[in-house]
Amino acid sequence: MRLRLLICLAGMAICVGAASAQTAVQSMDELYAAAKKEGQVVFGGAIKAEHVTKLAAAFNKRYPGIAVKYTRRSTEPMVQLIEAERRANRVSFDLLNLTEPGDVVRWMKQAFLAAVPLPDTDKMLPATFDSNGFYAAISVTPMLGIYNTRVIKPGEAPKSLKALVSDPKWKGKVAISRPTRGGTSSGALMNVIEAVGRDFLKTARERDILLTRGNEAAINAVVSGERPVSWGVSGYRAIEARAGGSPIEIIVWEEGVALAQFIGVIPAKAPHPNAARLFYRWLMTPEGQELLVTNANFYSPRKDVAVTPLKQPPLSALKINSFSNEKVVGEGHALAVEFDKAVGL
Repeated sequence: MRLRLLICLAGMAICVGAASAQTAVQSMDELYAAAKKEGQVVFGGAIKAEHVTKLAAAFNKRYPGIAVKYTRRSTEPMVQLIEAERRANRVSFDLLNLTEPGDVVRWMKQAFLAAVPLPDTDKMLPATFDSNGFYAAISVTPMLGIYNTRVIKPGEAPKSLKALVSDPKWKGKVAISRPTRGGTSSGALMNVIEAVGRDFLKTARERDILLTRGNEAAINAVVSGERPVSWGVSGYRAIEARAGGSPIEIIVWEEGVALAQFIGVIPAKAPHPNAARLFYRWLMTPEGQELLVTNANFYSPRKDVAVTPLKQPPLSALKINSFSNEKVVGEGHALAVEFDKAVGL
């Protein structure tokens, strides 16, 4: 009797394992068949609505019959909405695109996210995906230095972070997004500390750095000339501002630049799980990635996608300092708090 029970349990384990493996390797055709029965995918994130409209049109051309319903919110208010829904025991979004790794890591620990393995992680940049499938960067952007070309002549612009944070010439000239604002800004600070060392924190207050509420505000401070240089802002915002006629130029620091991620996650209790997986996996294909690059001006985390935003150099031509989401959460946030104290906040 005991032997028969063990055999049955072993058989059940094999069946469960086989089912899990089958789910992990579902083809796009299988996902599409299941997704058509759900009829829609509810997507939320900070990508501009007009860009998602173009993505949805291409997706529907390949996979008709699945409506893409999109809500645009920046990460902080989006997370607030999700947490309010969680308190009400409700999940309304199928796929989320976030810039704050702290929320992603926390949700992983709370078992709020579904594991959705991607088939092409060998083609992705390091530290841009979770090995267990709980998240992946849908897109990335370098945290680029910028300067105002009306205030600073090209030959006089700083080339190294070491010069920027030590030369008296740049005292009172720098604007940044306050590092405690989020993962992209704390990642930029990590890049500075990696380049110049922690001793910088001892003199940070003397540098009279303008701290803004986000990357866009830091760019505006540079564009206006209020502070003519920044050590790291979201690259896609910077190149869009320059393309739009703003008097700024890009700096790729000699020591390298950090890479910010726009992270894709699927809630474990997503109301349309198959449509969520189909849309998510399609976004990560070369087709979806090229559309994201050409429409939203992000870079692709895929190494096999050659197109770049607004004809910028490929990431392979830049020195990229990669920080995993876990490192940004574990070290970057603590460093941001330490920086606040160092500058007297």
